[in-house]
Amino acid sequence: MGTEKKTNRANLRTYFILLIAMGIAGAGYNFDVPLVVKLTGFYNISDGVLGLLLGLTTMVMAAASAPWGYWADRHRRVNLMKISIGIIFTCTFLVGACLQCGLPFRAFFIVKLLSGLGFAGVLPIAYSAVMDSVPPRQRGTAFGWISLAYAGGGAMGMLMASGCMQMELGLGATYLLSAAVEGTLLLSLFFMVEPRRGSQDEALQDAVGSGMGEYGYQIELGDLKELARKPINLLLGASAVLFNFPPAVLTIWFVTYLMRNHGLGELRATELMLVSFSGLGIGLALGGTISDLACKWKRSGRVWVMILMAALAPVFLIAALSLPFRLIWFVPLMIAANFFIIGGGPALTTLSLEVNLPEHRGTISALLSIGTSIALGLAWYVTPLIAEALGGGYHYALIMTAAAYAPLIVTYLMIKSRMMEGLDRVTCTLGERAKQIQYDAGGRPE
Repeated sequence: MGTEKKTNRANLRTYFILLIAMGIAGAGYNFDVPLVVKLTGFYNISDGVLGLLLGLTTMVMAAASAPWGYWADRHRRVNLMKISIGIIFTCTFLVGACLQCGLPFRAFFIVKLLSGLGFAGVLPIAYSAVMDSVPPRQRGTAFGWISLAYAGGGAMGMLMASGCMQMELGLGATYLLSAAVEGTLLLSLFFMVEPRRGSQDEALQDAVGSGMGEYGYQIELGDLKELARKPINLLLGASAVLFNFPPAVLTIWFVTYLMRNHGLGELRATELMLVSFSGLGIGLALGGTISDLACKWKRSGRVWVMILMAALAPVFLIAALSLPFRLIWFVPLMIAANFFIIGGGPALTTLSLEVNLPEHRGTISALLSIGTSIALGLAWYVTPLIAEALGGGYHYALIMTAAAYAPLIVTYLMIKSRMMEGLDRVTCTLGERAKQIQYDAGGRPE
């Protein structure tokens, strides 16, 4: 019992540190959002050029996610997370140095691209570690808070950036201050304990969770082809792109929309965004819990939560952006829209990992990260092009993101038709492996 309590405390500490790591990543990635106008003015470039750069950065994230996920399935995730966050810290420092020293745009361009290598690792490493730190019936809630940490970190990063602009601190000093915060928080990763792979899966509880044996199965290169060919994994990857595109567009361009379309300053626009986007936090906190409750009611409950959220999100989003701009109804409608936009996310993440084996979950997390990166890249690049084609305003560009929900719902229905087979196959495989682990440890397999 003492060993079990120590393990639970270690898992809880690991989960808490993962929250911090996700917060660091969210703050770093979204730090540029309130600074679009200042950065374009500093380098005398258009929104489209900066959007292209940041879009290419997300493409670097997408390309680098695959090896990070593969490594997360083979190596200690604690060490990998230190490297990932370390790259983010280094690149933020170098961006600050570029701006502080007035280096040309190509130097800024190169460092921003390299930062994608660090951001690519956070999600697959964290998701894999959460699966081995949290019991199955609490995973939806756990992933909701993990995503909330990322979104909350992003909000704090944007608020910090806009606050620095309000104080006229300067772009270079602003990024260097961000690097100092990231470097300080990086130290917390040295207190993170590596979770035991497979220890939280129900079929492995007696064999691995109790400490009887270790789950020694690792991903091999030959597994990648099989994972890539599984129909449900292809559907999950497509869902990640469609699901993340609307919130990516809104998160990235909402401040610019308020500034260019309604004449607000950075700080006022960021404050209004944080209030309007509070629905994201509520959706992440409650969406995961709702999906856990739905899963207890029915094994396909998570998918039904995803479908319901995807059906309601465009209704409130279109209403908020189509009505005349009046805060009295704009803010409540945006809060509701963001709740439904993000509420199905924890369920999608949990389901994606549960239909795959423990030694494949880092790689599957990388698949989700690739989908997210593709959505972010499209959001950075396509949105300003649409806005420029429509006269420079972002109003209709934001409304057009609702078009993603029709194919998303269709994809969810296709996932629902295949999920039970995937869950049963994983449970059966882990049950057989648990017996072998018990046998090898000298136990008595049932």
